[in-house]
Formats: sequence, C-alpha cells, structure tokens
Amino acid sequence: MATLNIQGRKVQVDDAFLSMTPEQQNAAVDEIAKSLPAASMSDAAEAADARAKAGIAAAQKIMDAGGPKPGSGHDAPDIASPRAMGASGTFLNSIGEGVPIVGPYVDKGLTATAAGLGSLLTGEPVSKVNREMTDIQQESRTAHPIARTAGNVTGAVAGTLPAMAAAPEAFGIGAATNLGKFGMGALSGGLISGADSAVRSGGDVRDTLKGGGLGLITGVAAPLVAPLIGKGVKAIANNVQLSSIAKALGLDKKAVGVLADAVRQDAIDPAAISQLGNDGMLMDLGPNLRHTAGAIAATPGEGKAIVRNAIGARDADANWRIRSTLNDTLGEAPTPSRVIDRADRNQLNLQPQYRDALREASDIDAAPIARYLDAEAQTLRGDVQKSIQRVRTMLNYVPTGEEIARARATGQPAPGGLIQDAGTLLNARQAVDDLLETAQGSNQLNALQTARQAIDDELAAKVPNIKEVDAKYAELARQKEAVQRGQTVLSSGREAPRPDELADEVGQGALPQGLQVGPSAVPLRIREGARAEIERIVGTNANDRVALQRLIKGEGDWNWARLSTLFGQDKAKAIIDLLDREKLFADTSNIVTRNSETAARIAAQDAIDAGGSGRGFGVREGFIAGGARGAARAAGTKAVERVIDALSNGGNEKAISDMARTLTSGPQQSAVLDALMKAGRGSPLQQSQVDRVARALLLGGSNVASRP
Repeated sequence: MATLNIQGRKVQVDDAFLSMTPEQQNAAVDEIAKSLPAASMSDAAEAADARAKAGIAAAQKIMDAGGPKPGSGHDAPDIASPRAMGASGTFLNSIGEGVPIVGPYVDKGLTATAAGLGSLLTGEPVSKVNREMTDIQQESRTAHPIARTAGNVTGAVAGTLPAMAAAPEAFGIGAATNLGKFGMGALSGGLISGADSAVRSGGDVRDTLKGGGLGLITGVAAPLVAPLIGKGVKAIANNVQLSSIAKALGLDKKAVGVLADAVRQDAIDPAAISQLGNDGMLMDLGPNLRHTAGAIAATPGEGKAIVRNAIGARDADANWRIRSTLNDTLGEAPTPSRVIDRADRNQLNLQPQYRDALREASDIDAAPIARYLDAEAQTLRGDVQKSIQRVRTMLNYVPTGEEIARARATGQPAPGGLIQDAGTLLNARQAVDDLLETAQGSNQLNALQTARQAIDDELAAKVPNIKEVDAKYAELARQKEAVQRGQTVLSSGREAPRPDELADEVGQGALPQGLQVGPSAVPLRIREGARAEIERIVGTNANDRVALQRLIKGEGDWNWARLSTLFGQDKAKAIIDLLDREKLFADTSNIVTRNSETAARIAAQDAIDAGGSGRGFGVREGFIAGGARGAARAAGTKAVERVIDALSNGGNEKAISDMARTLTSGPQQSAVLDALMKAGRGSPLQQSQVDRVARALLLGGSNVASRP
C-alpha cells in the first residue's frame, strides 16, 4: 500500500497501482481525480507542486540507480524531501561541472537529461522540472562546498587525461629540451585555464587573463612538481606494501627492506631456489645476498651465530652428500685392480678347456708359416727383423735331453726340424701375444700381428673347438682393456677419447667378437673404469669442491657428452647438477666467511687506529695489488661494509636475526622468496601514472578554487 497526494487529498493505492507503468499510473491518477469533489485553486496548485516534487525525486532515484531500463516499469516513488542530495550526491553531481572549458555545458546537459527523464515520469513540463533540479543542485553545492570542489577536481583530471594521452607533446611530456618541456607546459596550462575562465565568467576579460596567468604558472611548475608528487606517492605506496609484507612474513620491516633490495639487485629467477636441492639456502641465489650474509656473519650477535652455524653444518656434510648422491646415481664404485684380477683368474680357469680341445687335435704343418717368416726376416731390418726371427725360432723343434742322449748313443743326429705338436704351437701364439704388448712402432706391430694370424689359422684348422675357447679368453682380455680405458675418458689429455670416439667405442665394444655368443661386457667395464676414476677424483679432492667440479665436469661440454654416453643423459645431468650445486655452496661459504673475516679485521684495525688517516683501499688498489681477483675481493669487502653500515644505522638485533634466519632458509621457503621479490618490485602503482594525474590536476584544475 502507498499514499498519494491528489488535488490536495491523500488517497490510498494498492500494490497493483505500484506495478503499473508510468503511463498507466498517470491515467489511473486522472480517473481518481475525476471522481473526487472539485478542489479549490490553492488545492490544485498544491497538487501540481506535489507532483513536480515527486517527479524530481523519482528522476533523482533513477539517476542514482544508473538510469531507467528500456521497457521496464517503475515503482511509484516515495515522496521524500528533494533537497537531501548529501555530500556524496553533491560530489557525483559536480564531476561534470569540473571538466575544463566545456564543464558548464556538460553540467547543463546532464541536468537537462535528468529533467527530461523526470518529466516523462511525472508528466510535468521539462522546464519546470529542470528549474527545480537546478535549484536543488545549487543548494546542495552551497551546503557541501568541499564535496563540490572534490567533484570539480575529479572532473578536471578526468577531462584533461585523455587529451594528454592523445597528444603528450602538447603538454611538454617527453620533450627532449627544457624549452619544449616548460614552454609547452606553460602554453597548454595557460590556454586551458584561460579558456575555462572565459567560459565560466561569460567572457570577462579580467577573469580570463587571471585564469590564463594562473594556468601559465602551473604549466611551468608541472614538469617539476608532478614528478616529485609521483615519486612521493610511489614511495608511500612502496612503504605501505613493505609493511604489509613484513607483517605477513612475521619479520622485521627493516630486515625485509634490506633483503628485498638484495633480491632485486640479484635479479633472481623464482625457480632458482628449487634447483638448489634440500641443502640450498636463500643466500646462495646471488652475490648481494651472499654479501648480506657476510655482513651479518661479521656483526656480533645472534645473527652471526645463525649464519656461521648454518654454513658450518652444511660444509661438514659436503663429502657425505657427494658420495651418497654418486652412489645413488651411479652405484658403488669398483676397484679397477680387483676387476682386472678377477678377469685374470677367469682366463686361467680356461686352461682345462684348452687341454680338452688339444686332445682332439691333429699334427700341425708349420712349414708354410716358417717359409713366410724366413722371407720376412730377409727383407725386414732392426727391431722388426729381430721380432720376426724370434717368432721363427719358436717354430723349430727343440729336442728333449733324452732324445739328445739317445742320438749320441746311436751316433745319429738329434731330432730337429719344425714342430708338429698343436700344444707347442699354442704356446708359441701366447708368446707372440706377449711380444705384441711390448711392441713399439706400427711396423713391428703389423709384422707381429700378421705372424700371429698365420699361427692362429693353423690352430683353427687342426684343433677342433679351440676358437670357442679363444673367444672366451679374448672377451676377458677386452674387458681388462675396457677397465683401463674407462679410467681415461674424463681426462683432458690426448689419451682421452673425443665424445664421438667414445660413442663409437661403446657401440663397437658391445658387439660379440669371433665365436662369442651374446653381447660383450666391454661397455660395462668402461663404465666401471669411469666410475672408479670419479671416485678417485672425489677421494683426492673432497675438500676442494671447486676443483672437484672442474675435474669431473671439465671446462667445456665434452665430459657432459662422455658421461651421457656412459650413464645416460638423466644420470649425467644429476652428476653435473650435484657438482654445480656443491661448487655454489663452496663459493657461498668462501664469500661469507672470507668477507666477514675481512670486515671484522678492518673493524678491529679501525678500533685500534681510531685517529689514523683511513685505509683508502678500494677496488682500484685491490686491482693494483692482486689483479682481477684482488679487485673482486675488494669489491666484495666494500659491499659487506655497506651492508654493515645499513645494519648499524638504525638497525636492531631482531632485524639482523630475522635476516639471518631468512638467508639460511631452504627451498621450502619459496613463499618467502616470492614475497621478497614482490617487495623488491615495489607497489604496482607506477610513478608515471601518478605523474600524469598530477600534471592533469595542475594543468586542468589550476583555477578550480576560484571558479564562480
């Protein structure tokens, strides 16, 4: 139910009336009016006044709600006081008025639009509704001058920013010269303010000149004042953000500020901390963080103990970490000599198989071999000739003592000629193998290999199954060589294979040789040799993780490729990552402890020589004294001194302790790193944005306070 004032009389209407469209409501009101007794002229005037006020209130309510919806009905308005616009309404109503130059027209246009809507809803003439709304605006603006001024300022900024964005050069933004910067600022400020004053004063020359002069002054000041305002607002926003981050982390604000600055300067990758493993610390991520930790390690107090204890505990476990990771990744390291001894024993265990094969052998014919060796001995010279002659004598039959005695007793010559026994020829082949191990030069090697091949062919022809036993013996010999080869693959000398050569050796080594059945174990023995060499390097350089990384990883990418060939890319990456991490940990330990000790010694020297002239030893002096390394050490010391000064000036024990705990935290504290990175970036509010708003305020709103 609702109450309407019709012709000075109060009439009750039901909910059906409230759900009608405005046109239907007007028709219903007319019908009700016809049924009422005639009213006096004063009653009619009061009724018209009530209808006008109801229309104005309805229009204001629709404007506050965002305007009418096409095709939708409106509830019958409650008749309330039309003068109660309030401060917020005055602020919103004054925004259009504040737009430079065209503000009065915008203000009148908005009022006329609202009046038109009110007229449609109430049936009152547009002029009357417009007049009523204008009176309400003026009363509200008089009652709330601050809200009006705030609305005018907002309108001035909103009206100037688009023009600045469209033509920044016209406002002196980005000008390369002072003339362009200040001149264009003064020109644009004077023109905007002067034109605005002319429009608002009805063309009064004095007001126009006054407004133009004020705009000229603010236009000149804008390039200087606006950046300062932007910098100040940005600093306040950064400080507010820093305070909120420190509160969220439960850390001292000063500690968060120092750490955030170090994180920003180090340009840390957010994923970097997860790559350090479980033993990584925040201080490992960059030089500025290390220097900060070094400064804390040189500052007496709880923070010093936290940093030094964390570094010391991690360094103490370095050898265990390296060995356990290598064992988990590559397996336990074998001892090369034991692998070779095992192969030697297995070769000896083949002797019974050779004897079994020789039982089925027939007499051999050494004559073709002897003729070939005799011919070679006639043409060869030097050590090669002597080697061939030695092999030739191995084919001669050597009579036993019993045979020699029998020959003397009978007066017959002792037995001679060439050997016929396959076992003797097998022994000759083994002797040639011994000569091959000590052969020098390609000629000697080729000659001995040819002689051995001739002997081997005769044995294969006369001794059944001997080649099967030979294949087993040769496989064990290849494995022994592979163990030795594996110990050279990571070296940097000429004896080490190139990555492509090693890949070929491993591929060929897996192929069976001769009558061997199944793949060879040569690749396995090469891996065992390489694993044994890694263990040797670790054992002799465990306390020098930098040298350890250099020896195993190498200077280039060859060792990476070699390790990938032997152990696979995943395991090779795990090894290289381990060595890189440990080198990084060693560098951190060295920097933190070395720089902190240096800073402590310098502080002690200053305390002793309080009246001295000062050290004056900087990066330049460090370079002169120790070259590039000396300069780096001096720079690190200077960085530590700066951090110590920052902590000493206004610092406190809690801030230092908080920093120490944060710097020694591990990958599980990635959220802390994210927060520090956010603090280092500062507030998302851009100084340039504030700068432009300030310029727009100075250029477009310079005469807001003096507007009529």
